[in-house]
Amino acid sequence: MVSSTGHFLVPLTPVQSRSVTVVIPALNEEGNLEPLLLSVEKAFQELGFTLPVLLIDDGSTDGSQEVLEKLLKQYQFLQVIRHSQRRGVTEVWKTAIANVKTDWICWSQADLESDPASDIPLLLNACEPGIDCVAGWRQKRGDGKIMASKFANTACRLAFGLNIHDMNWIKLVRRDLLLEVQIEVTTHRYLLAILAAKGHRIIEVPTPWHPRFSGTSKFGRKRLISSAIDFSKAWWWFYFQHRPILPLRYVFAISEATKVGFRAGREAFYMQIDTETR
Repeated sequence: MVSSTGHFLVPLTPVQSRSVTVVIPALNEEGNLEPLLLSVEKAFQELGFTLPVLLIDDGSTDGSQEVLEKLLKQYQFLQVIRHSQRRGVTEVWKTAIANVKTDWICWSQADLESDPASDIPLLLNACEPGIDCVAGWRQKRGDGKIMASKFANTACRLAFGLNIHDMNWIKLVRRDLLLEVQIEVTTHRYLLAILAAKGHRIIEVPTPWHPRFSGTSKFGRKRLISSAIDFSKAWWWFYFQHRPILPLRYVFAISEATKVGFRAGREAFYMQIDTETR
């Protein structure tokens, strides 16, 4: 940020400015919504101040709408936007960017694998002056997706310079940085990787992982293949359309994109065989 006198200004941290919106994507999370908002309220009690919460219902077909109508009357900080049909996480991000006006977005989860009571304060308090993004790092993770995550993280470290353990989880991001990227191309999966490649400072903070409270996961084995495809799209956009090619990273990117694709395909194949033989 630059002042009217031409001097660079260090943006206020989220705790200093309190200009943060907690964004929560939700799809058929009827059983999680009430304990989720109770946990968010506990986070605000821990922080000593309240933040706006934007819950984006991505076309739920269960009883989520009725539960949310009740919660809207209970929590003044809650706002709900509902997609008429399922549009996917990238579109949820676009809805958030279009509707949030605060300086920061705190991206949370509705399944309670992340507990807002502990994780929102952890992210906000970790963000010191000069930090552009804070990523949560799941500890003692038990969702069966660790290997796929390692493949993607390795590819992003070599291709984009993102050196964190868990890029596709809860996160705190400066909203203005999101306006610099084409979210439909980079997708939510590789958002932090692109920001790192653009020179923004990203740190991570360990956060406890919890088993899903209610309902079922929305991600299956097809996610492995789509993740590899999305990586290739993000890499192509960044190195060919956004900036001149860096030869060394170009070689690394091709190599790692290929590895991620083959490993993801192999893992998906064995998962399918395992399912069929049970």
